[in-house]
Amino acid sequence: MRPGSRLLLTLTACLLIGIVVPLTSHAQNECGVVDRIDFPVDRMVFELVQDYAVPSPRHQGRYHTGEDYAAARVMSLGTPVRTIAAGRVTFSAPTGWGRDGGVVIIEHAFPDGSLAYSMYGHLQATERYPFPERYTCIPFGAVIGAIGDVRPAPHLHLEIRSAGPDLPGPGYAREVSGDTVFLAPSPFIRNWQAWLDPAHRWHVLLPEADRLISPPVEFSDHSLLFATRDRVRYATSDGRVLWRIVPETPLAALSWWNDQPLLTDQDGGMQLVNLDGTLGERWQTGIPVRAPALRLGDRLLFSTPQDRLVAFAADRRELAWEIDGIPPVTAFQAAGDIVGILSEGDVLSVITGEGQLLSQEVRPTHLAASPQGRLLRWDAEGLLEWDNGWLPATLPDLPHAPESALTANSGSLYQYSGETRLITGFDAAGQMRWQTPLTLTGQPTLTLINNLLLLISDDGFITTLQADTGATCYQMRLYGDGRGTPWHSLGSDGLLRVGLANQIIGLDWTTLVGGCTP
Repeated sequence: MRPGSRLLLTLTACLLIGIVVPLTSHAQNECGVVDRIDFPVDRMVFELVQDYAVPSPRHQGRYHTGEDYAAARVMSLGTPVRTIAAGRVTFSAPTGWGRDGGVVIIEHAFPDGSLAYSMYGHLQATERYPFPERYTCIPFGAVIGAIGDVRPAPHLHLEIRSAGPDLPGPGYAREVSGDTVFLAPSPFIRNWQAWLDPAHRWHVLLPEADRLISPPVEFSDHSLLFATRDRVRYATSDGRVLWRIVPETPLAALSWWNDQPLLTDQDGGMQLVNLDGTLGERWQTGIPVRAPALRLGDRLLFSTPQDRLVAFAADRRELAWEIDGIPPVTAFQAAGDIVGILSEGDVLSVITGEGQLLSQEVRPTHLAASPQGRLLRWDAEGLLEWDNGWLPATLPDLPHAPESALTANSGSLYQYSGETRLITGFDAAGQMRWQTPLTLTGQPTLTLINNLLLLISDDGFITTLQADTGATCYQMRLYGDGRGTPWHSLGSDGLLRVGLANQIIGLDWTTLVGGCTP
């Protein structure tokens, strides 16, 4: 009897006696479950030259179904390509794309029970780097071929799919979002790196286009209420979403008022949220607003479409004050009664808590509060502090770069420079205590927690360091899209909750502390 006939009889017999045989079990049993994942080429050498979902003029405006990578400083041709994770080869053909090279597809079984397929295009088989045999198991990082001599120049095409194990596909499609089988490769790989990290406890992944419009509201039991432009979701302390609300008007902010969550929509309407997933009292302020919302004492601040900064009073119905000529806010720092605001176009405004505009200029800069509680400005002119005007700070000048951050407490100041890739600790007198090399990308935030420094960049890097010595405690990474300021909160349950890009993730703080002593 042929093997195919024997399999058909087995399946028929199982169905007759009520047993369902999972067709995907072979991949899990024979080739294992993914425990490591990475990019198929060195991302320190290879650059993203065509992103996922980009329309192509050469293909009648169809959308790119994957990501293309090419080396910037070395030759791409002949570079070995490696598997992103362990799995089973489901397609392997040196002429799978004809003159555009060979294709390999690998099926991966993940710890959550899901299957995904990685597809590698524009490959060539060589004596040193032959293609793998179809239906064989292959480990993480195994070489499956080399980048071929293809048009318009040698490069690797990488796809991640939820289906399609045995067809190369055209590399472009009329649709790549919604219900299609194609997934964005970089977010998929970066997120699974984080979800496989020992610090990971849970995560909530939002639809790809969604972003948090405000920091979540965190309750005493560490459950979270969080909002995107068109949804409000409630999740338990371990990340299980229990209910959703779909508002009638696009949202601008979620905040806390009178011990109850408060929604503000873009038309200026405000409405309370009940903890059973229903909506409470609603009122209209008549003032259209933009995200994000800024908290200053008992007041709630917004930008408006007319480039005004408005502050709602404690009753959330009346305006306390308003200032004209302030573009949409991108960053905010309070230091006593003085507030620094960074807006689109690198506009720096200094105001008082009562709404008096003290200073305004165009200046790319970073803001922090000094150990003495004064507003700090750090840019190409050095480190300055506000004292009825910008004056040289008592601390030494620090190297400046766009990807930089500052934080301080009562006795020290800590600074990360994107130009030097160094994080430096200073004492209150301005003397350098330590300096540690640290490589990351994106705009970081720097926070001091229990004598540990936490650095999170909007590109997904998470690092902890010991504040006294600068020793690196732990490093990990998840996907960040470079948009918005990461949110984080350390709970009494020992979990660090981080909101970044389109997810909220719960991380074990003890693991993130590593070998360091808080």
